[in-house]
Amino acid sequence: MAFLRDDFRLEQASCKVESVPRYKILIPAEEDLSELMPYLNAVARVVFYDPEEPVIVFRLDEKKVALRPFLAQLAEVGNIEEGRLWREKLEKYLEEVWARREEISPRHQPRTLPPALEIYKLLPQTNCGQCGEATCLAFAAKLSTGEADLSACPVLKEEKFAEAGKKLSALLEG
Repeated sequence: MAFLRDDFRLEQASCKVESVPRYKILIPAEEDLSELMPYLNAVARVVFYDPEEPVIVFRLDEKKVALRPFLAQLAEVGNIEEGRLWREKLEKYLEEVWARREEISPRHQPRTLPPALEIYKLLPQTNCGQCGEATCLAFAAKLSTGEADLSACPVLKEEKFAEAGKKLSALLEG
């Protein structure tokens, strides 16, 4: 089943990376994507989900994807060829989730990642950099947008931070 049309358009994103324009791709849907959203909400790295609107924002690898009933939007591509590759990757991912829907318990509840400061309060605040970020606050900011995974913080595996790690995990799972 094809969810996305082959045609799509690039729109210039508001930012440039090293003076090079970046684009977002807008891909019309073949049919209403609303039925797929609760399944994505259950399995994807969801940043935001509102079933009333309906809209879902999630991470597909390093890219942020927003789905509305008849439109998919994918952020930060450099050119039309890269857009084509990401369109294909998104289509494949949506098809895989749909094919597995019998195995997935759909999640119909709205979902929003907590703000960075709420996450930061539960982090070890050692600023050790082992997660790849310069500070725990920078790591919290990435966690709040779905750009980082909690497992990147090895300090949370230490016994004295284990309880905070459990709380963070529950908080991020929503």
